[in-house]
Amino acid sequence: MRYRTFVLSLFTLMVSQAFCQMSFKDSVPVMKKLLKGELPPETRLKYLTKLCAFYWNIDPDTSLIYGMDGKTLFNSDVPLHRIGRHQFVLGMAWENKGNFDSALFYLRQAEETCLKAHDTLYQYRALEQTGSLYRIMGKYDTAVILMNRSLDYFRSRQKQHQIMSTLFNIGSVYLEQNRYSRALQYYLESASYDSVLADSASEAAHKLAIGNIYLNLGTLFKTADPEKSKNYLALSKNYYYQSLPVFQAINMKTGYYFTLMSLQSAMIASGKLREADSLLNNCKDCLSFPDPRVHSGFSINQATVLHLRGNDREAMDILAKVSRIRNEIMILPEYHRAMLLYASLLWNGGQSDTAFRVAVQSLSWARAHSVMPVALEACEILAGWERKQNNNSKAFEYLEMSGKYQDSLYREIGRETFDQLEFSYSNRILKAEIGKLTIEKKYNNTITFIVILIASFLIVLFSILTLYLQRRHKGSREKSLLAEERARLAEEESHHKEMEVRNVNLENQLKQEEIVMLQLEMQLREQELVSQTMLNAELNQKNLNFSEKLNPFQQKFVKKKDQDEFSQTLSSIRSENQGEPMQHFDMIFKQMHGNFLEKLIECCPDLTKTELQICSLLRLNLSSKEIARLMNINPASIDGTRHRIRKKLNIDPEASLTSYLIALK
Repeated sequence: MRYRTFVLSLFTLMVSQAFCQMSFKDSVPVMKKLLKGELPPETRLKYLTKLCAFYWNIDPDTSLIYGMDGKTLFNSDVPLHRIGRHQFVLGMAWENKGNFDSALFYLRQAEETCLKAHDTLYQYRALEQTGSLYRIMGKYDTAVILMNRSLDYFRSRQKQHQIMSTLFNIGSVYLEQNRYSRALQYYLESASYDSVLADSASEAAHKLAIGNIYLNLGTLFKTADPEKSKNYLALSKNYYYQSLPVFQAINMKTGYYFTLMSLQSAMIASGKLREADSLLNNCKDCLSFPDPRVHSGFSINQATVLHLRGNDREAMDILAKVSRIRNEIMILPEYHRAMLLYASLLWNGGQSDTAFRVAVQSLSWARAHSVMPVALEACEILAGWERKQNNNSKAFEYLEMSGKYQDSLYREIGRETFDQLEFSYSNRILKAEIGKLTIEKKYNNTITFIVILIASFLIVLFSILTLYLQRRHKGSREKSLLAEERARLAEEESHHKEMEVRNVNLENQLKQEEIVMLQLEMQLREQELVSQTMLNAELNQKNLNFSEKLNPFQQKFVKKKDQDEFSQTLSSIRSENQGEPMQHFDMIFKQMHGNFLEKLIECCPDLTKTELQICSLLRLNLSSKEIARLMNINPASIDGTRHRIRKKLNIDPEASLTSYLIALK
């Protein structure tokens, strides 16, 4: 039965982020309130940078919201070093979200910007985190070079937090390369700062990292020394159990899930499959956690448990999903071990070509990154397949290659044993020297101890008093700022509401004036239409009368030719007067009151053209006499037509027809 464990290093943000959250946790609510008001661009960017850093591990999505809000201020009048620091925290936020391309982009920008701004601290912090990203992407040599450059700078400036973080990240590089002695050396040196910095988050991170070393050593000694392997696995679980409650207490979800995932791997390696299942069942949201390293890692563990229980079909389905997100997950050694299991399941299912392709890809990665356990496992699998296909020469090449990797692993086991003996021996010598020094100087140190004790008491008393005064001053200042901010916001809100009321009143006044102007314009056009129509009707009547008076003079012409020309002139006058004035009226009225005619026809489709014309004229508030004059008919006819219209519209005899038509819209 084959056991596999995660070759995990702790994600690089945890150590460098923890101290950021402690420094201004109490100021977060104040900054949020101030950001709702008007602030200078530099101050606003400063607050957004701090909030982005504060939410790195608490809520990655919120961290990115503050980070992207700050990015909008880059074109404002803000100092260059503020932009560089915000680019740094935004890059870290993208790394914690699992988007490494975006993280690398912003960290490189931060390094360049801070270099221009002569902000060397954040320049080298960005350089260190860039190295960390290269470590996650498997570019170990580049990662170590960048981190060592940053480490030299931090040591020269005695930046303890950054020294601790960089040592930790270098240890992670060696852990992923199976160089456990070097990894443990850097982790222990990094952990030596825990007591100085009193940082519970970094202490939990170190326990997780050392637990990962023992987890990998437990796998490494599985065949060579089963008893030692069992002890190493027990040590790893002990470290995980120590770090879990700390991550949970400080609400670092990513650290908590990494520890839980590593503990599950230790359970699988120990053969405790029921306990491994229990861990997964007690953490349902781990498979939906946004960091791809977390949910893919749990999926790989789940597939491993299913395979060990013989459920290869379900295991292969899970690993197929994991293989499709390989460009996102960054737990590279365990990913490729999982792909070797996936290749074996494909081979057993008859998909030999796909199995060969997957296994060769993992072997190429392991050889390129000197990950010997993965390379050895891949060579053994490929050699067995080549033998089954009678490709003995190819099988021999893989066996020869696996022998080299096996020799390297045995040398690694010997080195680990020697390093452990040397570490224990050095530790005993150090304890003996401390004991001897204590006996020789015990008497001389008593007086010094008393003096130091009194001085310490005075310093503590003074510090407590200073801290009390600072907190009191800080509390009163924050209350004053909040009161001023509330007063300013209330005043702005009152002014805003007053302006809104004024605007609404002004808009209503303008609308009323516009309505009045439209009504006046309509009345003017109606009067103009009636006047023009009546003028045309009178002109037609006069022309007709004129032609009738001239008609008797036709006989007074002697010549036939003159009579014909005179007759043609009269005919021309009569034809010109035959134009219907109401035709022009109907066209203009329809343009002005088309809805009125449509509504009138809808109410009474039986109305004739003449009745519609009279309704239109009544709509303009004309009397029967004016209508008769306009239409050149008898006023009595108009009254009869009005009676028929009233009857067709079913209007009460006492009601006004004109009022009814004017009200019809």
